[in-house]
Amino acid sequence: MTGMFIKISNSIIVALSVLMLLASCDNRTKARKQFVWDEEVKELTGENLYSWLEKAPFDNELERAAEGKIVITNAKQVFPFMGRYYNAIEELRRSHDTENDTVIYTERDILFQDSIWGDLFLSATLLYDNQEVFLDESYIETGNPFFGGTDAVMDMHRAYLYETAVLEKNSKYKAGIYWVSANYDNYLLGFYQQGQLVFETAVPVFRGDTLATLDKLREVSHALGMNIAEWDNAKVADLQRVEDPESFWQDPFQGIYPREYSYDVYLKIKDTPFIQDEKPRKGDYYFAYQSDDGLVELYAEMQNTGLNKEEFVKESQKLGSYEYMYNDVFYEEQNEKGITQGIAKVYVKNQQCLALHFSYEEKDNDAKKQIHSILKYVKVLNYDEK
Repeated sequence: MTGMFIKISNSIIVALSVLMLLASCDNRTKARKQFVWDEEVKELTGENLYSWLEKAPFDNELERAAEGKIVITNAKQVFPFMGRYYNAIEELRRSHDTENDTVIYTERDILFQDSIWGDLFLSATLLYDNQEVFLDESYIETGNPFFGGTDAVMDMHRAYLYETAVLEKNSKYKAGIYWVSANYDNYLLGFYQQGQLVFETAVPVFRGDTLATLDKLREVSHALGMNIAEWDNAKVADLQRVEDPESFWQDPFQGIYPREYSYDVYLKIKDTPFIQDEKPRKGDYYFAYQSDDGLVELYAEMQNTGLNKEEFVKESQKLGSYEYMYNDVFYEEQNEKGITQGIAKVYVKNQQCLALHFSYEEKDNDAKKQIHSILKYVKVLNYDEK
């Protein structure tokens, strides 16, 4: 069992670090994307996530216990899943680059060491756009040096989620209750998304009393004004783990060019119609499908460039490009006799680039969309050249 701890500090060094971070955040907000409230979310939260979450029926909030001081906790280690969501492609993260700060507008967590329920949290996130988010089946977080010393970064804290029959998705909201196993403790996790608002809370299950925890989730739902019908109507029997979960995030990336523990490159291709040839007829990896308009092909190969990364990028500036995870994918395509043919390149390592060759019928707009949905999200794991 890993308990939640709190460290309170008046240290000048820590204070300066926090002030510098706040100043950085303040600069980032000057050119941020405009946020527009959904009227129902605005009414529900009162335009203040912290005040809204404070209505939860728990006592001994950690920040209030240390009001006026700097608070450092190991909450991310106790709850590795806290406030972590995925869209259809990847995990959502706030960006300190104003140009890319277009996903999460703001987020707020409240931690409690409740006199009855012990360590728990509530989390709320506001998205710029009403995109559906997903939970993952497992999460991992490294240790916190503030609590375990420098060796703590080698510690791994894991959480595993399990879907139950309490699950709803309709035109207004998405809601569910999940089992969570984290650090040898069990929780019921209540999840709720209403458009741009995402909410979750995890309440411990003590001595196998699932009903008591379920009742507490209902109490939270009503205290915050969500009044989630599926939570109200749930029975303990509905909280059995389902054998075939359907609500978790599905990773759309496929690794190619394996190394010891991962891959050099990941292509976002699992959510497309492409099917891989076990024995590639072209290149190192070959993918294709037959559309109504004709054959659509994409194949990958490594090429020697004779250039380092900086030289490669400079030489490719005149081409079309996408940027993803700090790497540029350069591409060009041309039409000939009704067929569009193209090539995309991204630098990998050791003066090598990945070349993606593709072709499709010029009139096949959906094929073009599928191809470019892959080119936009080429994930390259760069590491030091030898």
